[in-house]
Amino acid sequence: MSARRLIATALSTAALAAGSAVVAAPAQAAGPTHTVEDVDFTIPAHPYYSEVCGFPVDLHVWGSYNVVTWTDDEGHVTREIRNYRFRSTSTANGITVHGATRGPEHWTFADDGTAEMRRVGVTNRLVPGAGTVTIFAGYEVVLIDGDTEVVATSVGQREDVELMCSAFA
Repeated sequence: MSARRLIATALSTAALAAGSAVVAAPAQAAGPTHTVEDVDFTIPAHPYYSEVCGFPVDLHVWGSYNVVTWTDDEGHVTREIRNYRFRSTSTANGITVHGATRGPEHWTFADDGTAEMRRVGVTNRLVPGAGTVTIFAGYEVVLIDGDTEVVATSVGQREDVELMCSAFA
């Protein structure tokens, strides 16, 4: 390398290093965090199922959310992906329907406190020894105002709970 080229390279490198020290890099949020949230609850005489079926239907759900959370440089949550995997039993009239559901929820949080949740899921319900009662795939969008009130829900199609009710008869 010529002396002229060596000096130019050294000066360019020094100028770049000096400029980097003077110009601060923009603040960036840390990378996403990963957590797991376990779920396990029972709802005796589940209100919706019991209303549709016309008799009490008890629901037990267990499973987990695998949550990936992104925050801004001030630590405010800006979005989450919540992958869920749940198992369930719905029981009525001495018969138990086993269920499995899974899918992602995509949450986006705005500075004004509003949020949007988009969920895609698959549910399969079966009676052991009798086979599948229902299998369902759906899409849902929920808009939430700054006070955690649901302001709009859009659903492509809902599960036909009456099919599950017929398994209890």
